[in-house]
Amino acid sequence: MQRVLTFITPLVLLVAVCAIPVRADEPPRYKDPELTPAAKRHWSFVPPVRSPLPAVKDAAWVRTPVDAFVLARLEAAGLKPAPQADKLTLIRRVTFDLTGLPPTPAEIDAFLNDQSPTAYETLVDRLLASPHYGERWAQHWLDVMRYADSNGYEADSDRPQAWRYRDYVVRSFNADKPYDQFVTEQVAGDLLATGKDPREVPDLWVATGIHRCGPVHRVSGNVNSEENRQEAMTEMVNGLGSAVLGLTVGCARCHDHKFDPVSLGDYYRLQAFFAGTFYQDVDLATPEEKAELPKKMLEVSIKLAPIKKQIAEIEAPYHAKVRDAKKARLDPETRAALDADPKVRTAEQKKLVTAAAPSLKFAWDEILAALSPEDRAKRDVLKEQQTALEATLPGLPPQAWSVSEEKSTPPTYVLRRGDVRKKSISVSPAYLRVIVGSTPQPKNRLDLAKWLVSTENTLTARVIVNRLWQHHFGRGIVATPNDYGTRGESPTHPELLDWLAKELVEPTWGIKPGVDRPWAMKRIHRLMVTSATYRQAGRVTPSAEATKVDPGNKLLWRANRQRLDAESTRDAMLVAAGTLTRDVGGASVKVPLEPEVYDLIFTEGEPTGLWPVTTDPKQHTRRSLYLFVKRNVRLPNLEAFDQPDTLNSCAVRSVSTFAPQALILMNGPFAQEQSKAMAAELYRSAGPSPDVQLTALYRRALGRPPRDDERQAGLVFLKEQAALIRPRLLARLPVGIPQDLPVGTDPAAARALADLCLVLFNTNEFVYVP
Repeated sequence: MQRVLTFITPLVLLVAVCAIPVRADEPPRYKDPELTPAAKRHWSFVPPVRSPLPAVKDAAWVRTPVDAFVLARLEAAGLKPAPQADKLTLIRRVTFDLTGLPPTPAEIDAFLNDQSPTAYETLVDRLLASPHYGERWAQHWLDVMRYADSNGYEADSDRPQAWRYRDYVVRSFNADKPYDQFVTEQVAGDLLATGKDPREVPDLWVATGIHRCGPVHRVSGNVNSEENRQEAMTEMVNGLGSAVLGLTVGCARCHDHKFDPVSLGDYYRLQAFFAGTFYQDVDLATPEEKAELPKKMLEVSIKLAPIKKQIAEIEAPYHAKVRDAKKARLDPETRAALDADPKVRTAEQKKLVTAAAPSLKFAWDEILAALSPEDRAKRDVLKEQQTALEATLPGLPPQAWSVSEEKSTPPTYVLRRGDVRKKSISVSPAYLRVIVGSTPQPKNRLDLAKWLVSTENTLTARVIVNRLWQHHFGRGIVATPNDYGTRGESPTHPELLDWLAKELVEPTWGIKPGVDRPWAMKRIHRLMVTSATYRQAGRVTPSAEATKVDPGNKLLWRANRQRLDAESTRDAMLVAAGTLTRDVGGASVKVPLEPEVYDLIFTEGEPTGLWPVTTDPKQHTRRSLYLFVKRNVRLPNLEAFDQPDTLNSCAVRSVSTFAPQALILMNGPFAQEQSKAMAAELYRSAGPSPDVQLTALYRRALGRPPRDDERQAGLVFLKEQAALIRPRLLARLPVGIPQDLPVGTDPAAARALADLCLVLFNTNEFVYVP
């Protein structure tokens, strides 16, 4: 009996507890886990300390404080730094690093002939003052922010005003805008602009485009639905956490972070800063621009109407023809259902008609293939006229691709499993507990911005100086630039990282009065690239001790060879060919796509409508930064060289090696076009002499004259290749002769020279910087 009672009693209690009514408006409670002392002691959550410069034996090697920290580690490991690289290597390295472009032959000559002791420092200052500096470093920032010109997902619709944010980043880097101001404007520029005319402070609005850089779902349901609203705020928090804090805060969206001291509550308290934030395109147009726009639209529309009508009249019978052909392939019952009067169709016939609808759809290329040669020729002429007229359509009135704040902020809840239907406790905006203990209650994004760049934040300065170091030395002091948590890598030089972080905020070394300011990044660049560490040679034979102690070169006993990224590879080809359009800023450019790409993505309409190519051909040779970035369609020559997918924050680009890279550099239409353009430029600038052309070719492509063996091999190649091409020309076979050649040029020799240009584009020396 006692055993029976023992069993029944807990059961009765359980039933009794379950019978207690639960208020529908009382969500399940959530409680933050306690922060442990060990969590607070993790190196990235401890405030940085400026250590004194370490004493070193070879003090003469030290050029900047950076060297003292690096050399101390090398000496402790029994290693010696590599000799200084030659001047040609240095100018190519630092020019690519600071501008993303190769130096021109004239720039190389000027540096090599400058014998002053400060020639290199003068070069660095010139590059930091170049407008191309901002373009290069904007690309790195946009990688982290996963910037694109389209929304992603199924529709992948365009963002026609997004480029203004990209240009804001370029301008900010070029102006050496202090990083604390740069961050504050992006996090809360709209709040700083309160009460001001947007046309007077456009950058404050444009800067907040940072919160819209991530992919946005615009297909199913209402874009303002609670689920989509939650996804938008998730993108805002995760993007900011990765880019500025260097933490994987997104891992705490569904549960307490498994490794780092970031709780579910921490995550949603951060998200509460964005509870009232919504997307807004802020008008920057003048009254005159607004009044002029409809007039211009009407003028072009009137001219377009008869052309579109003629095209439709040509296509109409072919639409019916293609549809009838598709219908003929259907079963008899379905054909009968389609022929039946819709008003008297049976229920079964209606089902058959619905099921057949996808089979009767046709793409633009099917109509094109069905056209007779005569009708196709007429249509082509009309299409060219349509495209030319559409190119004259006025662009959208200027708007800031921005965010704004609602007057009443909706409540924020801790969500179980990140599900908006499973709300727990409501929370107010607050900072990460592990970084700050007790501070005044913050209210909005401006408070968040001030905290991000405050002295009590242990991460922001460390994260940005590490990003600069990463791109100059090939590897960050912290090799996981977006993860400073317990699963991220520890810094290889922790004292140096802290010293740089403090130096960014409180400059002390080599200050130029009136120029260098707190949080200014150009001086940190200067510290790094003028160091002896940066100037080391990369092509050295490693000692047995170096191979044993530091095979990965984490201690920096030599320079790391780095492959050009996708954009720099393309841009270097444009510079070598003399075709680069160096305009800075402006709307994103849509270049012609390969036919295979059209076939892959444009199945619902003609590509001229879905991908209107920028009409000015000079715009097609802009820097890669200015090419339209469509999330679902990356350009093959950029994708092959590891351009990020822009769906997630990219802190470190992959560097892969696989066959399509060689195929694209050798056979791709872009490489072929630029090799021919380069050959024509060599004929114009160097004349018809093969020997002179070879010297100019090597200097433009590799920055140096050819070696004797290269010159001899090149001359033999030009002669033999021209001999192979000449019979094809006589047979009137397509060869691909360079355009705009001087009068009297041998076309076979010009084509042979283009082939040699292509060979140099395919060398390791072209795509790698030692």
